[in-house]
Amino acid sequence: MASMAVSVVLGGLVPGFLLGLFAFKVKARWCPRCGESTDAMPPVERDR
Repeated sequence: MASMAVSVVLGGLVPGFLLGLFAFKVKARWCPRCGESTDAMPPVERDR
């Protein structure tokens, strides 16, 4: 009975942990102040 309870608890914790990691990485890609992407982008050169 105890092993079944442990497997149910771990079965719920693992997906929750992975979803939490994914949500953090998605949130970290955006600036919280202005909403712009935080990925480094090369400067755009324009012809004059």
